[in-house]
Amino acid sequence: MIPTLFLLIFSIVPLPAYEAGLQGPGLSVDLITENRSVTPGKPLTVGLHIHHFAGFHTYWQNPGMVGMPSSIDWELPEGFTASEIQWPYPEKTHMGDYPCYGYERDVTLLVTITPPAKLEGKTVTLKADAAWMCCSKGCFPGFQTFKMTLPVTNTPIPDHPARKHINQARRELPAAENKAKLTLLSKASDPTIRVRINHPDLSSVTDLHLYTTDRQISSDHPQKIAKQNDGSLILSVPRSDLGPESPKKLSAVLQLDRRFLAVTADYPQ
Repeated sequence: MIPTLFLLIFSIVPLPAYEAGLQGPGLSVDLITENRSVTPGKPLTVGLHIHHFAGFHTYWQNPGMVGMPSSIDWELPEGFTASEIQWPYPEKTHMGDYPCYGYERDVTLLVTITPPAKLEGKTVTLKADAAWMCCSKGCFPGFQTFKMTLPVTNTPIPDHPARKHINQARRELPAAENKAKLTLLSKASDPTIRVRINHPDLSSVTDLHLYTTDRQISSDHPQKIAKQNDGSLILSVPRSDLGPESPKKLSAVLQLDRRFLAVTADYPQ
């Protein structure tokens, strides 16, 4: 017998209405949310969850020399705001013979939706236009409009299956608090980027790579690393033509084996 309280709750609070996700060449895509409701003034984490079929990948925010990063354009009710995408750490992959940065594993791109402190009505509808490029030996661009209608509740109603994917993505975000220190030795106009890297564990690292978020470094340029007497490393790599013309800083993800650290450094004036 189903408890009376259970029936009462679901007669008062309607279940959210989701539009079906997309299964296309090389992947399946869904828009998921950590809660099955919206609470006034309380931020809500939403994710574009991408499951890749074997041999396929989509692209990171800096795809490298080929590819297109996934994107999400929001149409939200009045007073709602959406953050930029929070990108889990990238992987090195290939589009045919070309090296690039993306995701072969399943991944969830996170966005924080913040509702206003007061909401009118019993439901709200979130609409997102998502786009991506899924590649293997060939590439398949994809587009989908997702809509979800969620009830407004004073207490969030958790979506436990979705939270598993979202919490996994949170664990894959590059660590903002870390012991890495980067110092740029080259100017923004120099054809070669030279950066000194300090970290307590550099002596034991076997796989070090620097991924810039804005294409200052491309995936097809080898990164040369020179050990210094003080224990630091100097990384040298040609500057990509695809990056900004006059950057003020270098924003990147530093890979130290299986650790991924969010790092920044200002260019010398």
